[in-house]
Amino acid sequence: MIRYACVALFVLALARPAAAQNQFEGLDLSDDAPKKDEPKKDAKPPKDELDLSSPTPPPSDSPPPKKPLAKKEDKPAEREITQEDRVNSKQRKLYIKRGRVELAPYFVFNINDPYYTRLGGAIRAAFYPADTLAFSARFTYLTTLPTDDVRIARSTLLSRIFFSVPKWTLMANVEWSAIYGKVAVGNSILHADGYLIGGGGVVFTETSGAMGRPVINPAFDLGIGLRFVAKDFLAVNLALVNTAYQDVPTGTSKGSLQNLMTVQLGFSLFIPFKSTFKEAE
Repeated sequence: MIRYACVALFVLALARPAAAQNQFEGLDLSDDAPKKDEPKKDAKPPKDELDLSSPTPPPSDSPPPKKPLAKKEDKPAEREITQEDRVNSKQRKLYIKRGRVELAPYFVFNINDPYYTRLGGAIRAAFYPADTLAFSARFTYLTTLPTDDVRIARSTLLSRIFFSVPKWTLMANVEWSAIYGKVAVGNSILHADGYLIGGGGVVFTETSGAMGRPVINPAFDLGIGLRFVAKDFLAVNLALVNTAYQDVPTGTSKGSLQNLMTVQLGFSLFIPFKSTFKEAE
Protein backbone atom coordinates (compact mmCIF):
# COMPACT_ATOMS: atom_id res chain seq x y z
CA MET A 1 0.00 0.00 0.00
CA ILE A 2 2.78 2.40 0.83
CA ARG A 3 4.37 1.63 -2.49
CA TYR A 4 1.17 2.43 -4.42
CA ALA A 5 0.79 5.72 -2.55
CA CYS A 6 4.30 6.83 -3.41
CA VAL A 7 3.71 6.05 -7.07
CA ALA A 8 0.50 8.19 -7.12
CA LEU A 9 2.28 11.15 -5.49
CA PHE A 10 5.06 10.92 -8.05
CA VAL A 11 2.53 10.93 -10.94
CA LEU A 12 0.75 13.99 -9.56
CA ALA A 13 4.04 15.89 -9.21
CA LEU A 14 4.85 15.30 -12.88
CA ALA A 15 1.33 16.29 -14.08
CA ARG A 16 1.25 19.82 -12.47
CA PRO A 17 4.16 21.36 -14.54
CA ALA A 18 2.63 20.00 -17.75
CA ALA A 19 -0.77 21.55 -16.97
CA ALA A 20 0.83 24.95 -16.22
CA GLN A 21 2.74 24.83 -19.51
CA ASN A 22 -0.44 24.03 -21.45
CA GLN A 23 -2.20 27.02 -19.77
CA PHE A 24 0.26 29.65 -21.10
CA GLU A 25 0.46 28.21 -24.62
CA GLY A 26 -2.66 30.29 -25.81
CA LEU A 27 -1.37 33.71 -24.54
CA ASP A 28 -0.04 36.39 -27.02
CA LEU A 29 2.92 38.13 -25.32
CA SER A 30 3.63 40.55 -28.23
CA ASP A 31 3.52 44.40 -27.81
CA ASP A 32 0.46 44.83 -30.06
CA ALA A 33 -1.82 43.02 -27.68
CA PRO A 34 -3.66 45.29 -25.19
CA LYS A 35 -2.73 45.01 -21.58
CA LYS A 36 -5.23 44.18 -18.96
CA ASP A 37 -4.41 47.16 -16.75
CA GLU A 38 -4.63 49.82 -19.55
CA PRO A 39 -8.17 50.89 -20.60
CA LYS A 40 -9.06 50.85 -24.28
CA LYS A 41 -9.03 54.18 -26.14
CA ASP A 42 -12.46 53.66 -27.64
CA ALA A 43 -13.99 52.79 -24.34
CA LYS A 44 -16.70 55.21 -23.22
CA PRO A 45 -16.36 56.86 -19.82
CA PRO A 46 -18.84 55.86 -17.20
CA LYS A 47 -22.07 57.74 -16.98
CA ASP A 48 -21.26 59.35 -13.64
CA GLU A 49 -18.07 60.96 -15.07
CA LEU A 50 -18.08 63.91 -17.53
CA ASP A 51 -15.83 63.97 -20.59
CA LEU A 52 -14.33 67.48 -20.50
CA SER A 53 -12.29 66.97 -23.65
CA SER A 54 -15.34 67.60 -25.90
CA PRO A 55 -17.17 71.01 -25.90
CA THR A 56 -20.53 69.37 -26.34
CA PRO A 57 -22.31 68.25 -23.18
CA PRO A 58 -22.96 64.56 -22.77
CA PRO A 59 -26.30 63.32 -23.97
CA SER A 60 -28.97 63.37 -21.38
CA ASP A 61 -31.37 60.57 -20.84
CA SER A 62 -34.22 62.97 -20.08
CA PRO A 63 -36.33 64.14 -23.09
CA PRO A 64 -35.95 67.79 -24.24
CA PRO A 65 -38.47 70.21 -22.74
CA LYS A 66 -41.48 70.95 -24.88
CA LYS A 67 -42.25 74.55 -25.91
CA PRO A 68 -45.41 75.90 -24.34
CA LEU A 69 -48.23 76.34 -26.76
CA ALA A 70 -49.30 79.94 -27.39
CA LYS A 71 -52.60 80.80 -25.87
CA LYS A 72 -55.34 81.92 -28.16
CA GLU A 73 -55.89 85.12 -26.22
CA ASP A 74 -52.19 86.11 -26.60
CA LYS A 75 -52.49 86.24 -30.41
CA PRO A 76 -53.87 89.61 -31.56
CA ALA A 77 -57.09 89.49 -33.45
CA GLU A 78 -56.71 89.85 -37.21
CA ARG A 79 -59.61 92.31 -37.40
CA GLU A 80 -57.95 94.73 -34.98
CA ILE A 81 -54.66 94.71 -36.95
CA THR A 82 -56.37 95.44 -40.24
CA GLN A 83 -58.29 98.35 -38.75
CA GLU A 84 -55.16 99.91 -37.24
CA ASP A 85 -53.10 99.52 -40.41
CA ARG A 86 -55.85 100.57 -42.80
CA VAL A 87 -55.33 103.84 -44.72
CA ASN A 88 -58.39 105.45 -46.24
CA SER A 89 -57.82 106.80 -49.73
CA LYS A 90 -60.81 109.11 -49.30
CA GLN A 91 -60.16 111.27 -46.26
CA ARG A 92 -62.64 113.44 -44.44
CA LYS A 93 -62.89 117.15 -45.14
CA LEU A 94 -60.94 119.52 -42.97
CA TYR A 95 -64.04 121.63 -42.38
CA ILE A 96 -67.78 121.35 -42.98
CA LYS A 97 -69.79 124.42 -44.04
CA ARG A 98 -73.29 123.01 -43.63
CA GLY A 99 -75.35 124.95 -41.11
CA ARG A 100 -72.75 127.73 -40.77
CA VAL A 101 -72.59 131.44 -41.65
CA GLU A 102 -69.66 132.89 -43.59
CA LEU A 103 -68.51 136.52 -43.25
CA ALA A 104 -65.94 137.60 -45.85
CA PRO A 105 -64.39 141.06 -46.39
CA TYR A 106 -62.67 141.62 -49.77
CA PHE A 107 -60.32 143.98 -51.57
CA VAL A 108 -61.71 144.55 -55.08
CA PHE A 109 -60.14 145.83 -58.34
CA ASN A 110 -61.12 145.46 -62.00
CA ILE A 111 -58.96 143.92 -64.74
CA ASN A 112 -60.87 144.46 -68.00
CA ASP A 113 -60.64 148.24 -68.56
CA PRO A 114 -57.27 149.64 -69.77
CA TYR A 115 -58.36 153.30 -69.32
CA TYR A 116 -60.03 153.36 -65.90
CA THR A 117 -59.13 151.51 -62.75
CA ARG A 118 -61.88 150.73 -60.28
CA LEU A 119 -60.78 150.02 -56.73
CA GLY A 120 -62.82 149.37 -53.64
CA GLY A 121 -63.88 147.01 -50.93
CA ALA A 122 -66.65 144.50 -50.41
CA ILE A 123 -68.34 142.64 -47.60
CA ARG A 124 -70.10 139.33 -48.18
CA ALA A 125 -72.35 137.20 -45.98
CA ALA A 126 -73.42 133.67 -46.84
CA PHE A 127 -75.46 130.87 -45.27
CA TYR A 128 -74.89 127.19 -46.09
CA PRO A 129 -78.00 124.98 -45.93
CA ALA A 130 -75.81 122.22 -47.40
CA ASP A 131 -72.08 121.72 -47.51
CA THR A 132 -71.94 122.43 -51.26
CA LEU A 133 -74.67 125.11 -51.48
CA ALA A 134 -74.77 128.68 -50.20
CA PHE A 135 -77.00 131.75 -50.50
CA SER A 136 -74.99 134.97 -50.25
CA ALA A 137 -75.35 138.75 -50.38
CA ARG A 138 -72.49 141.09 -51.34
CA PHE A 139 -72.13 144.85 -51.05
CA THR A 140 -69.28 146.52 -52.97
CA TYR A 141 -68.12 150.14 -52.95
CA LEU A 142 -65.94 151.34 -55.88
CA THR A 143 -63.85 154.35 -56.89
CA THR A 144 -63.03 155.07 -60.55
CA LEU A 145 -59.54 156.39 -61.37
CA PRO A 146 -58.11 157.22 -64.85
CA THR A 147 -54.86 155.63 -66.05
CA ASP A 148 -52.07 157.09 -68.20
CA ASP A 149 -53.70 155.61 -71.30
CA VAL A 150 -56.53 158.13 -70.97
CA ARG A 151 -54.13 161.10 -71.32
CA ILE A 152 -52.35 159.49 -74.27
CA ALA A 153 -55.61 158.67 -76.03
CA ARG A 154 -57.02 162.21 -75.62
CA SER A 155 -53.87 164.26 -76.35
CA THR A 156 -52.15 162.14 -78.99
CA LEU A 157 -54.97 160.24 -80.68
CA LEU A 158 -57.68 162.87 -80.06
CA SER A 159 -60.01 160.09 -78.98
CA ARG A 160 -63.21 160.31 -77.05
CA ILE A 161 -63.64 157.70 -74.31
CA PHE A 162 -67.08 156.78 -73.04
CA PHE A 163 -66.99 155.15 -69.64
CA SER A 164 -69.32 154.14 -66.86
CA VAL A 165 -68.79 155.23 -63.27
CA PRO A 166 -70.16 152.56 -60.88
CA LYS A 167 -70.32 153.69 -57.28
CA TRP A 168 -71.67 150.66 -55.45
CA THR A 169 -73.29 147.29 -56.12
CA LEU A 170 -75.66 145.11 -54.14
CA MET A 171 -75.88 141.52 -55.36
CA ALA A 172 -77.64 138.34 -54.21
CA ASN A 173 -75.95 135.12 -55.35
CA VAL A 174 -76.21 131.36 -55.26
CA GLU A 175 -72.89 129.55 -54.79
CA TRP A 176 -72.20 125.92 -55.57
CA SER A 177 -69.01 124.29 -54.25
CA ALA A 178 -68.21 121.90 -57.06
CA ILE A 179 -64.59 121.02 -56.21
CA TYR A 180 -62.85 120.01 -53.00
CA GLY A 181 -59.22 118.92 -53.00
CA LYS A 182 -55.67 119.59 -51.81
CA VAL A 183 -53.00 121.96 -53.10
CA ALA A 184 -49.26 121.65 -52.36
CA VAL A 185 -47.69 125.01 -51.49
CA GLY A 186 -43.98 124.49 -50.78
CA ASN A 187 -43.75 121.90 -48.01
CA SER A 188 -47.34 122.48 -46.87
CA ILE A 189 -50.61 120.96 -48.08
CA LEU A 190 -53.67 123.21 -48.12
CA HIS A 191 -57.27 122.12 -48.54
CA ALA A 192 -58.93 123.95 -51.43
CA ASP A 193 -62.62 124.55 -52.02
CA GLY A 194 -63.66 125.69 -55.51
CA TYR A 195 -67.09 127.15 -56.21
CA LEU A 196 -69.25 128.78 -58.90
CA ILE A 197 -71.15 132.07 -58.44
CA GLY A 198 -74.35 133.25 -60.09
CA GLY A 199 -77.03 135.77 -59.20
CA GLY A 200 -78.48 139.24 -59.71
CA GLY A 201 -78.85 142.66 -58.14
CA VAL A 202 -78.38 146.36 -58.83
CA VAL A 203 -75.50 148.73 -59.68
CA PHE A 204 -75.60 152.40 -58.73
CA THR A 205 -73.78 154.56 -61.35
CA GLU A 206 -73.02 158.27 -61.95
CA THR A 207 -73.79 159.26 -65.54
CA SER A 208 -74.11 162.50 -67.53
CA GLY A 209 -76.24 160.92 -70.23
CA ALA A 210 -79.72 161.86 -71.32
CA MET A 211 -81.12 161.71 -67.79
CA GLY A 212 -78.26 163.72 -66.28
CA ARG A 213 -78.60 162.08 -62.84
CA PRO A 214 -77.44 158.98 -60.97
CA VAL A 215 -79.15 155.77 -62.02
CA ILE A 216 -79.73 152.41 -60.36
CA ASN A 217 -79.31 149.71 -63.00
CA PRO A 218 -80.26 146.03 -62.83
CA ALA A 219 -77.29 143.67 -63.03
CA PHE A 220 -76.33 140.02 -62.82
CA ASP A 221 -73.22 138.16 -61.61
CA LEU A 222 -71.27 135.23 -62.97
CA GLY A 223 -67.94 134.05 -61.58
CA ILE A 224 -65.70 131.45 -59.99
CA GLY A 225 -63.94 131.32 -56.65
CA LEU A 226 -61.32 129.36 -54.76
CA ARG A 227 -61.08 129.06 -51.01
CA PHE A 228 -57.82 127.92 -49.32
CA VAL A 229 -58.61 126.55 -45.86
CA ALA A 230 -56.18 127.51 -43.10
CA LYS A 231 -58.29 126.42 -40.10
CA ASP A 232 -61.70 124.93 -39.46
CA PHE A 233 -63.09 128.47 -39.15
CA LEU A 234 -60.70 130.48 -41.36
CA ALA A 235 -59.96 130.49 -45.09
CA VAL A 236 -58.30 132.70 -47.70
CA ASN A 237 -60.72 133.59 -50.46
CA LEU A 238 -59.96 134.45 -54.10
CA ALA A 239 -62.72 135.09 -56.65
CA LEU A 240 -63.10 136.36 -60.22
CA VAL A 241 -66.56 137.85 -60.78
CA ASN A 242 -68.02 139.61 -63.81
CA THR A 243 -70.92 141.97 -63.10
CA ALA A 244 -72.88 142.91 -66.21
CA TYR A 245 -75.33 145.86 -66.23
CA GLN A 246 -76.96 148.31 -68.68
CA ASP A 247 -75.80 151.94 -68.39
CA VAL A 248 -75.51 155.20 -70.31
CA PRO A 249 -71.77 156.04 -70.20
CA THR A 250 -70.41 159.52 -69.60
CA GLY A 251 -70.07 161.54 -72.83
CA THR A 252 -72.90 159.86 -74.76
CA SER A 253 -76.65 159.50 -74.70
CA LYS A 254 -76.70 155.89 -75.84
CA GLY A 255 -76.96 153.05 -73.42
CA SER A 256 -74.76 149.98 -73.67
CA LEU A 257 -73.97 146.80 -71.80
CA GLN A 258 -71.14 147.23 -69.31
CA ASN A 259 -68.97 144.44 -67.94
CA LEU A 260 -67.24 145.03 -64.65
CA MET A 261 -64.83 142.13 -64.16
CA THR A 262 -63.24 142.27 -60.72
CA VAL A 263 -60.74 140.25 -58.72
CA GLN A 264 -61.85 139.85 -55.11
CA LEU A 265 -59.21 138.91 -52.56
CA GLY A 266 -59.96 138.46 -48.86
CA PHE A 267 -60.58 135.96 -46.10
CA SER A 268 -63.57 134.00 -44.83
CA LEU A 269 -64.66 133.59 -41.23
CA PHE A 270 -67.09 130.75 -40.44
CA ILE A 271 -69.55 130.94 -37.53
CA PRO A 272 -69.76 128.83 -35.41
CA PHE A 273 -66.01 128.35 -35.33
CA LYS A 274 -66.30 124.54 -35.34
CA SER A 275 -68.72 122.36 -37.24
CA THR A 276 -71.13 120.33 -35.11
CA PHE A 277 -71.76 117.62 -37.75
CA LYS A 278 -70.21 114.16 -37.60
CA GLU A 279 -68.49 114.54 -40.97
CA ALA A 280 -66.03 117.00 -39.40
CA GLU A 281 -65.17 114.86 -36.34
